[in-house]
Amino acid sequence: MNSRRRGSGRSDDRRQVSLAWLLILLAAVLVIKGAVLAQLGHHPLLQPHGELDTAYYVELARKVADGGPSAVAAPFFVSPLYVFFLALVFKGSGGSLLAARIVQILLGTAAVALLYLTARQWFSERAARLAAILIALSGYITFSEIVLLQSALDPFLTSCTLYFVSRTQTDDRRRPLAAAGISMGFLALNRPNALAYGLAVAALIAVASWRRSARQDASSPAGIAVGRAAIFLAGLLLVLVPNALRNYAASGEAILISSHGGLNFFMGNHAGADGTYQRIAGITPSIAGQARDAQRVAEEAMGRPMSTGEVSSYFYLLAGDWIAEQPVEALQLLLRKIAILINRTDVALNYSYAFYREETTLLRFLFVGPWLLLPLGLIGLWLSSQRSGGPGFWVWASFVPIYGLSVAAFFVSDRYRLPLLIPLCITSAASIGWLIDRLRTRRLANLAVPALVLGLTLAATWWNLGLNDGLDDEKATKAVWLVEQGAYNEAQEYVASISARHSHPGLLRFQVGGALAAAGRDEDAIRQFRQALDIDPGQNTIRLSLGQALARTGRPAEAVPYLTRIFDEGYEQKVSGPLLVWALASAGQTDEAVKRLSAFPDALAEEFESALLFGTIAFEAQAPAQAERWLRIAVARAPDQAEPQFKLGALLLLSNRAQEAVGPLETAVRLDPQDAGAHRNLALAYAGCGRFAEARAQGEEALRLDPNETQARTLLKSLPPSVRR
Repeated sequence: MNSRRRGSGRSDDRRQVSLAWLLILLAAVLVIKGAVLAQLGHHPLLQPHGELDTAYYVELARKVADGGPSAVAAPFFVSPLYVFFLALVFKGSGGSLLAARIVQILLGTAAVALLYLTARQWFSERAARLAAILIALSGYITFSEIVLLQSALDPFLTSCTLYFVSRTQTDDRRRPLAAAGISMGFLALNRPNALAYGLAVAALIAVASWRRSARQDASSPAGIAVGRAAIFLAGLLLVLVPNALRNYAASGEAILISSHGGLNFFMGNHAGADGTYQRIAGITPSIAGQARDAQRVAEEAMGRPMSTGEVSSYFYLLAGDWIAEQPVEALQLLLRKIAILINRTDVALNYSYAFYREETTLLRFLFVGPWLLLPLGLIGLWLSSQRSGGPGFWVWASFVPIYGLSVAAFFVSDRYRLPLLIPLCITSAASIGWLIDRLRTRRLANLAVPALVLGLTLAATWWNLGLNDGLDDEKATKAVWLVEQGAYNEAQEYVASISARHSHPGLLRFQVGGALAAAGRDEDAIRQFRQALDIDPGQNTIRLSLGQALARTGRPAEAVPYLTRIFDEGYEQKVSGPLLVWALASAGQTDEAVKRLSAFPDALAEEFESALLFGTIAFEAQAPAQAERWLRIAVARAPDQAEPQFKLGALLLLSNRAQEAVGPLETAVRLDPQDAGAHRNLALAYAGCGRFAEARAQGEEALRLDPNETQARTLLKSLPPSVRR
């Protein structure tokens, strides 16, 4: 009895030590996350503005906070949980973004505790501590918890789900099953593709329960298995059904979670897809743009109005048709997506973790990431399955392959892959623990096969797939932001400092030049455009922007060579053509301008402004045939505009075609009755037709509007005496 008491006392001591260790670690984790929040929470590029995804979530959340879930009168296009989360925080904090970020890092700290408990259940105290340390040192996970995207909740939701799913294998009560189902429901509301694991785990719970019950000679193993799976599914539906009912009330359609699935599936499965996010023609690359443009694109394709659910189905079917028509290419693409999924590169979407790791000191010390967790975690999964085996272990561990495939079915990005890192922290810890044990016991012969598997995994993880971590894109964003803030010199100094190491320095300077031009800093923009063209001499986009900036600064002669080349190469002719003839005419090369105009097709003047410009240039160059051609096109393009009517009438009048001039000049006077010149020209046209009384009336009106109108005065004096006053 005394020995039992001593054993019990030692067990209590170990539990107290474990608890103390965990509390100390959680305190350290909270300090680390708080420090990162202090460093990056106010970073200008992380604030919600414009059509950024963060701005979309914040806007929706504020609507829900003010008016409840029905304030958004449509099914949610995005995963709804984060909208509800932000709305709840805003309701209690007066709309504070800082409060939302603080709650996120608190949940992230709780995720570490849940991960620790899960690892201890499946492995050991040592593995639990190692897993907790690994997640604490995972910089990307900490970074994700301070941004305003739904990925901020993923560490907590995944850890919570996997903890309760694990509990279902050691606790036969109903409570863990219900908690696991509810947790899974919340994870699915945040990551709809995670629902694949939710459905699979229900089946796995049933299988594991049946096997345990059969071993224990229970009276009805099948009934027990079905009952336990049903409890899990009831918890899952308890979370999902209210959201589905809200969506049905808003649209009359059965949309379980959100409506962006079809578009995302098409982005990842179409001709030219590369396994990562790609812009779709006609659809703005932001959540707000996708929500707006996806419906327009689908409706234009189908030629009829479409509901939200129909739009999603349209894109699913579009991708499905491509997969059916190109099965080999689709399979190759799926394999590439799996390769991206297990690659060490953080494929950026919205924000580049690589950039913010450079921006702040602390993230640099949080060195754990996919480069370590993927190879160690995958081999740890294999080693653990060899030792544990059975459906009980795979109820939990199947999250890795099932969730991974659910991501690869669409497209891969760092934030979509984030939930995978949670269980991989645990299996990485198991790998480290297994290796320590082998080294301690000097059982090195047992390392041969795992070492081979690890080598293959490392090769797959570190293979250069040419993926974009977004570092240089975010640097360009920062440079443009500096320009937008009026820090012009700082922006240009920043560009000079990063150009040498930038993957696309010409594009960088072009983007900054565009921002400078938009800010009215054309001279600075011209310098950036010239430098960009020196780096990328084949880019007509840069030439066009440079030509436009030179034109705005009154340097048409300098603009002519650039505009001539891009027009002759057929680039953006509807833009470069009008600019070229203007530059030629302004530089005194009127013969060349008229020659160009005579060769231009009518379609080049799609906008009436272009036709008016062409007609005006030809008019001033004394090329009446071309002037009449383009002015008539301008009149046809915009019959409600006075200027082309006026200029066409003036041209006809100068060509001694007074009878023809009357019509357009009457229209010009009607459209702009305050234009003295139009009244004067109409008076001259009437006089040329012998309509002297009307000529006198128009001449007098011209003088009334402008007493200095000498031509009208002269005309009135020349009229026959019978019509003079």
